[in-house]
Amino acid sequence: MRNRTLVVVLAVLTCIAMACTAMAAPAKSAAKKSAAKKPAKAAVSAAPKAAASAKKFNLEAVLNKFWAAPDSTVVGTVDGATVTKGELLKSMWFQPGNAPSRELTNLLNQKMIEQAAKKAGVTLTPAEQKAKEEEAVQKTGLQSVDQILSQFGLTREKFTEAIRISALAEKMAMKQLSVTDADYAEYIKARHILVRFSDTEKDQAKKEADAKKKIDEIAAKVKAGEDFAKLADEYSEDPGNVRDGKKQGGDLGWFSRGRMVQEFENAAFALKVGQVSEPVKTFYGYHIIKLEAIGKDASAAQKAELKSEIIKKKLPMAMQTWFAQLQSSAKINNMLAEPQAKEPTPVMRPQAPKPTVRPVAPKTAPQPAPQPAPAAGDKPANVPPPPPPPAP
Repeated sequence: MRNRTLVVVLAVLTCIAMACTAMAAPAKSAAKKSAAKKPAKAAVSAAPKAAASAKKFNLEAVLNKFWAAPDSTVVGTVDGATVTKGELLKSMWFQPGNAPSRELTNLLNQKMIEQAAKKAGVTLTPAEQKAKEEEAVQKTGLQSVDQILSQFGLTREKFTEAIRISALAEKMAMKQLSVTDADYAEYIKARHILVRFSDTEKDQAKKEADAKKKIDEIAAKVKAGEDFAKLADEYSEDPGNVRDGKKQGGDLGWFSRGRMVQEFENAAFALKVGQVSEPVKTFYGYHIIKLEAIGKDASAAQKAELKSEIIKKKLPMAMQTWFAQLQSSAKINNMLAEPQAKEPTPVMRPQAPKPTVRPVAPKTAPQPAPQPAPAAGDKPANVPPPPPPPAP
């Protein structure tokens, strides 16, 4: 019933821990803005010379030197912590296919997160580690950790380490996450009964008529006072009504706008608590919906239940924000990656002085300029999500 999104296992395993390269851009942009604010000096023409004298990055030479170096050679650092060639080779053996510089970036990110967690006194218990591994299995829809390892070409050691780092990052981000009254107000809790359109009936009109007749009969039972949850268990054709072998009484849990198909959402959010909708037609069939609770008016027990749902929704962005802050303050040196080219110093030319213009008193009092009406489709630009994290 819900608009489900495919959960990719690597996102579960690495979350934000491996997203370092995607997060570097904002820091660069901020640096540019900061530099732009400094007062301009006299014309400078040294930038072209600096660009001409810069050495071209030779990846082949760097890698040849890397392969010839002893395993104890330091190939990367982050805030004093080091990664040696031996550590990198071991990680590459566990995760074949990654270029050395990319895998080194992953290792440096892990070190950076571990350092931050250690400094904050954040740890992971064996029970928490096990719970996170089980959660990863559940979210991928597979049956066991072994299936994850087999399907995604991971080793047990790599999987365990990725889960540990991800869980530490999650705990750190949780410290910055809060749930407000405005968050609660976005959610409602509802039940529904679905009568699906027949898969075998080819006549569309008859298909819809049959489903409408059945839902009307169920709606009549609801109006007569029969228990909605029991009727849902008896008549609902929503596959999601059965979880872990148990019927759910049509319970959809808490959800916000954008989680359901539009027709269903419009009907559900228009209801009052305890009210049951008229039959609602969607792509799936006909529904009747009962509103159980509204987030802003929920009881303490209901808000405790809803809070975990809100945190799940807000956590990914909170982790990205925390990681970006962590990375912006870290000193990272990946000795196998191409150095980031410095922005050339722009040539500044003095501007001609502007002519002095004396204001002329207006003949009539100035009138405010008419403001154009906003276009119907004008909306704030959406911030694009960060690129997906590289594989662990």
